Amino acid sequence: MKDNIIKKCYLSAFDVNDKNLRYLIIVNTKCLVDDGKNRCVFVDVNRLKDELIYFKFYGEALSYNSILNLILPVILANTNIDRSQDESISLIQKYAKYFKKEIKMFDFILSAVIYNGVIHSLIENKNIEYEELLQSAKERIIGLAINLEKPQMIKFQMSRINTLQIIDKFIDGKYEDYDDNNIVSTILNILYDIYIEDRQPVNDGIMSIKKSILSILGVESDLNIENIDFINSMSEYITKLRLYKINKKIYDKTSDPRSLIKLNENDVYVDPIFNQIQVVSKEFSENILSVKIKAKSGIYTLKFKKS
Repeated sequence: MKDNIIKKCYLSAFDVNDKNLRYLIIVNTKCLVDDGKNRCVFVDVNRLKDELIYFKFYGEALSYNSILNLILPVILANTNIDRSQDESISLIQKYAKYFKKEIKMFDFILSAVIYNGVIHSLIENKNIEYEELLQSAKERIIGLAINLEKPQMIKFQMSRINTLQIIDKFIDGKYEDYDDNNIVSTILNILYDIYIEDRQPVNDGIMSIKKSILSILGVESDLNIENIDFINSMSEYITKLRLYKINKKIYDKTSDPRSLIKLNENDVYVDPIFNQIQVVSKEFSENILSVKIKAKSGIYTLKFKKS
């Protein structure tokens, strides 16, 4: 039963138009390592580093701050809420730095704690009441321990107090207008929409999170997902990671997307990141070489600017 819930939750995250969000959810799934000895699933930072180097050649930065579904794979892959929280915090920090959003780092951390708790709580009991869900989030924020230098700790504590005040506001039945710059209130607004009064999401990041949560609650939808067979296989992969059945090895390769430049159309090549690929086309225009490849995970067009 849980496996089906987890697979639907994962699949629903892809039911949006933003291909870059979809790309990155796949990236973060590919970077997961199951550690049966320590009973956790963690992110292979070596693999993630190379994945994000490749992403710079085929993807674009997300245009919004509602990026919490980037951590959904690691949340769903972990059975322990505390280990899941640790990995979620670590991963969201990496993306805050990658997208140069460090100024909002503490808000990303606190919202990741809330989201991790929400997903785990709903998987265990989809009938949990709205107020109980928020109280649980509040308790996790209060109990969060983080090591920081004194100046940063002061700023973090201010962010924590602000977050607790916002949660109290929502517990009292109030809400805030969607504001992409207010990361904590965004996740709480999504819960308000789901439980109290529905509103239209303002970007694909919010839509992705909302659809994932709704799927856990049993809301069925006609999924319109590109390359759905592969995404479905990745959802199966998540459930196997939870049981430590994959025995994934740490990434120990070196890779460079520029190695694809030397390939010709129709060439088949095994790439450390994409695995087996076929070159669909190569085009040079306005000082940019575009290499379109077909991988199991989809079609990618990498763009290389001539130096």
